[in-house]
Amino acid sequence: MKMGIAIGVGLFVLAVMLGIVQLWFEPLTIEFFMKAEMTIAAFLVVLCVVVFVAKEFRENKINSSGDHLDN
Repeated sequence: MKMGIAIGVGLFVLAVMLGIVQLWFEPLTIEFFMKAEMTIAAFLVVLCVVVFVAKEFRENKINSSGDHLDN
């Protein structure tokens, strides 16, 4: 979970930094820049879904095992 959050923050920072560099210096063509930003966004969405599903699976497993306090 912590690694997923760290990777997500890293991807977000990468996208913002790439956008700022593109805004000020324009080192990439607009087509390549948009492809790179969309790819980073897709990875971020997939990561969020995977982290959420893993968290829900872990919580469901704990609740199903009977190791919770609301008995």
